[in-house]
Amino acid sequence: MEYSHKLDERETNRMKKGFVLAIAACALFMSASASEACTTAIITKGAAADGSTYVTHSNDTYASDPCIVYVPAKDHAPGSKRKVYPAAIAWDDLPEYNCYGNPRLVAPERAESYDYPDKELTKPLGEIPESAHTYAYIDSDYGVMNEHGLMLGECTNNSKHLEYLEPKEGHGIFYASELGRVALERCRTAREAVKLMGSLIDEYGLWGTGETLLVADKEEGWVLEMQPTPSGKGGFWIAQRVPDGEFFVAANQFRIREIKKDSPDQIYNPRLPEMLRKAGWAAYDKKGNLDWVLSMRAVEDYHPYYSLRRVWRALSLAAPSAKLPPKVKEWDTDKYPFSIKPDHLLTLDEIMDIHRDAYEGTEFDRKKDMGQGSLLHRIATATVNGSEV
Repeated sequence: MEYSHKLDERETNRMKKGFVLAIAACALFMSASASEACTTAIITKGAAADGSTYVTHSNDTYASDPCIVYVPAKDHAPGSKRKVYPAAIAWDDLPEYNCYGNPRLVAPERAESYDYPDKELTKPLGEIPESAHTYAYIDSDYGVMNEHGLMLGECTNNSKHLEYLEPKEGHGIFYASELGRVALERCRTAREAVKLMGSLIDEYGLWGTGETLLVADKEEGWVLEMQPTPSGKGGFWIAQRVPDGEFFVAANQFRIREIKKDSPDQIYNPRLPEMLRKAGWAAYDKKGNLDWVLSMRAVEDYHPYYSLRRVWRALSLAAPSAKLPPKVKEWDTDKYPFSIKPDHLLTLDEIMDIHRDAYEGTEFDRKKDMGQGSLLHRIATATVNGSEV
């Protein structure tokens, strides 16, 4: 295969900076590998002191391959197919597909760094039509950023209805990691990426766990949340835009609430309400609105404050004046807003401080008890985007 696309100097510098940021993040990913506590955030351009859009992502897991890989831009012959691979990061190793936590992918056609001569090739779950041209991007366990500054972040979410759907014949072929990579290969903007990923879910289906993908470009940020269906066909998905000037955070729990018909700030399959009712999952808030979190039964994972306490802390550090309550009664609380306007424009150092926070100075500070060393909220800023990145 011939690689005919050449990056100009500005594109090259942007990608190099992305590599530096991603590699710095990787070091912290590894330090947090004993804690399953992925946290991801969007800081919109109107909330950042330098006018950039930021996406952050901690990739906390017990075992994975956090290597940073550059996937080059490519041209593809008419009629080419794009292989869709499984990922052990979704749940566990999949020996039947030669799919393991490390290395995460053996597929030399994708990138030189995915060529392991002593390893068997990873077996794809399926194929989709290839694009005539695909963009260069930075990859890790999940896609990071492409040459046009399109960025992704991720966290895994729990649904009491369906914790995990295994990959097998008759089930969907996409997990969030491959879904995001296709978006980075083909899209320039966040809105375009959300629409593409939604269409891929509808046509080819999901497997794995409930997932949040944060999708942002230099102008706007979107939160895409998805969940496999019990049948393995298609998938439930919805996306909501983060208002410019606001800060959003997710921590292993779905965050979108009311499903709003004809809202310019939401994108979803028009059949979503019908699909939820047909599955017996549809649930409504106190005002009678169809509620995504309630419909997913997006309960806390592990213990009552595993997810929401991280959301509370991040929102409170960005906007102390909101005086958000640190303790709530249930996982489905409406006490925490979808996103919040920071009390002042956030600098990169402040964003990093939020993500390194471990509840210091609060009643939940565990540095002096048996829980000291907890990494539940130490997060690395993974990607940055601005007009001159």
